[in-house]
Amino acid sequence: MKKIIIALTTLFAVVVPVTTASPASASPRSQAVSMAYGYLQTMPFSKGGLADQLEYEGFSPAVANWAVSNIRVNWRKQAARMAKNYLRTMPFSCSGLIDQLVFEQFSYANASYGANQTRAC
Repeated sequence: MKKIIIALTTLFAVVVPVTTASPASASPRSQAVSMAYGYLQTMPFSKGGLADQLEYEGFSPAVANWAVSNIRVNWRKQAARMAKNYLRTMPFSCSGLIDQLVFEQFSYANASYGANQTRAC
């Protein structure tokens, strides 16, 4: 009898699928965090710019702001990446590049850092 119970237990362990949470059942916050990381893998963003992009994708302002405040991102490095991207397409003076990064919603400190990591400054 013990052998039959062990065999049935083993059979059910193999046949019965284990369910996991599907992306559709994930909370809006976790979906926003996932989308934020996805965007950051493809292009640089400022904190404000990323929040705006998440809102454009349909997340509420509260969820978008929560997501960008709860991800691990070096915003200075994002500013440097964006500065380098700009210089690949057009020339900038140092002050013009800083102004452009501020326009992209980087803080002045992060914009200055980003611009100073390039040949423009």
